[in-house]
Amino acid sequence: MRILDVPQTGARGRIVASRNRSGQYQRARISPRQPGTAAQFGVWGNMATFSHLFNELSDERLAAWGRLADQVHSRPSLGQSGKLNSSQLFKKLNSVLATCQREPLLDPPPLPQFDRNPVEGFEVRVTRDRLVFKLKVSRKVRWQARPPLEDIMVYGWTPCNAGVSKNDLYAFLGLLRPSANGECDITEMYLAKLAEWRKLEHSRYHVPLEGSRVFIRVWQQMNGWENQLGMFRASARVPANGAWGASEGAADRRRRPVAPVRQ
Repeated sequence: MRILDVPQTGARGRIVASRNRSGQYQRARISPRQPGTAAQFGVWGNMATFSHLFNELSDERLAAWGRLADQVHSRPSLGQSGKLNSSQLFKKLNSVLATCQREPLLDPPPLPQFDRNPVEGFEVRVTRDRLVFKLKVSRKVRWQARPPLEDIMVYGWTPCNAGVSKNDLYAFLGLLRPSANGECDITEMYLAKLAEWRKLEHSRYHVPLEGSRVFIRVWQQMNGWENQLGMFRASARVPANGAWGASEGAADRRRRPVAPVRQ
């Protein structure tokens, strides 16, 4: 329900306050009716693991994490931000490392110095009767010269209607691999995630791929620090009427009920 009130976010009892492009709204708090994905279960499990790991740190390490946490603020929400505590920072950084399949850090890492994000373009096209998702990478960036502890994280979302111009929902797709001829192919990682989304019940996960719009975000991470200020974000329209999409599109159309024709 849309409301006129001061900006709010979060839950209070059984009421959840949030904002979207139409303004402030409130809704009832309900439990999801469908199970989480494997990735969601993995993140939930990691948070429990890191909570136990943090409690086992020595006093010297706990103090070091506390000193670093004094220098780090949370992401702004409704124009406000505050300092993280040592436990929050420990879990924040190690959760990113776990996503990138790296070992957890027991000692606090130094604040990072990121170079320029090498990704500068996104395109969806048909090559040899095959749909491909390509990220364009700057030829000025030597892949081998990048810091060894740096990963480039690729995020995306399920296909949206072609008229959508903005999207704030994203899931981790995978790590960017070395480029070839100034491009990185992310087709396999996107279609693998799409197969997971198609198993979910909500209608947002069943927009046909053919003719849809796909949103992508890419940023670097180092020792758990994420370079979201240097984020690359873009969207691309999937080509329509291609032979590649006949089976996938037909399957999506079969999932949607057809309204009866009125005489």
